[in-house]
Amino acid sequence: MSPTTTRMILNSLMDASRVRATASCRQISRPSNAFSTLTLAATRNNAIKPAPLPPCLPFNSSCLSKTITRHRRIPMASSAASHFHSSVPVKESDSSKSATPKKPETRPCWKCSTPIPFMALLCSNPDCKVVQPIAPGANYYETLGLNPEPTFDVDVKTLRNKFLRIQQQIHPDSYSLNTNGDQMYAQQQSSLANKAYSTLKEPLSRANYMLDLLGAPIHETESLNAPELLMEVMEARELLEDAQTEEEVEDLKNTNDARIKETVDGLTKAFGEQDLEAAKTLAIELQYWIRIKNVIRDWAAGKPIVADHV
Repeated sequence: MSPTTTRMILNSLMDASRVRATASCRQISRPSNAFSTLTLAATRNNAIKPAPLPPCLPFNSSCLSKTITRHRRIPMASSAASHFHSSVPVKESDSSKSATPKKPETRPCWKCSTPIPFMALLCSNPDCKVVQPIAPGANYYETLGLNPEPTFDVDVKTLRNKFLRIQQQIHPDSYSLNTNGDQMYAQQQSSLANKAYSTLKEPLSRANYMLDLLGAPIHETESLNAPELLMEVMEARELLEDAQTEEEVEDLKNTNDARIKETVDGLTKAFGEQDLEAAKTLAIELQYWIRIKNVIRDWAAGKPIVADHV
C-alpha cells in the first residue's frame, strides 16, 4: 500500500473519531433540566459523586468546559429543585409569626428633613412642628400608640385616653388656617385615628381586625354549623317578639349579655393561645349575640323585630 493511501485512511479514521467525540459532548451538554438540577443539588450535598467522564471527552476540551459551566449556572429555584426540597420540613422562624413587620426607627420630616420617630404625628423640630403623613404600614394598634403586636385583651379606658390625646394634637380644626401645608395630613391622621378607635373599642370588630392581620379573615359566606346555637338564637328572637313589658326584655338582655361575655372571654383565650380556628368560630358566634343585643336595644312593645339572620 502506498504512503499516500495509508495517510488518507488514517485521516479518515481520525475525522470519524472527532465526529463521535463531538456528538457525545453535545449529548452530555444537553441533560434534562430536572435531572441536571437534582444531580447538581445532590452533588453539592455530597450525596452522590459525579460519574466518570467518557473516554471521548478529551478530544474536545472546550465542549467539556461549556458542559461544566452550564451545570454551574442551573438555578436552584427551578421547579425540579423546589420539588426536591419541598419534602424536607422547614421550621418557621419566630419573626415570620409576627403580624407587624419591623419598621425603621426614624423617618425624615417631609418639610425640614429632621429625623423624627417613625410613628411621630408632629415634627420634633421646634421651628417646624408640622403634622406628618400617615406612617406607611402602621396598624391600628400602632396608630393609637399601643403595643404594635395585635392583642385582643385591650383596656378600653386606656384606648380612649390615647385616642383623645391624638385628636388634641392633630384635629383638623386646629389647622384650618395653617399655611404650612399640613392641613391635609391632619385630616388624614384624624380620620385614621377615628377608624382605629372605632374598630378596636368593640370586641367583634377588634376580633375581625385581628383575624385579618393574622391572615385568617372571616369571609362573608362563612357561617357556623352549630344547630344548638341556631336554636338558641331563634328562641331568643321568639321571646323578644312575645315580650310585652320592659321587665321581660331586661331579663333577656341580662341573659344575652352573659352570652356575650362568655364568648368574649373565649376569644381572649383563643387569641392568647394563637388558636385562630377557635377564634374564627367564636367571632362568628359573637355576631349572632351582638345582633340580638341590637334588637333588644331597639325593642318597643308592639314594634316588629327587624334583624337580618337573627
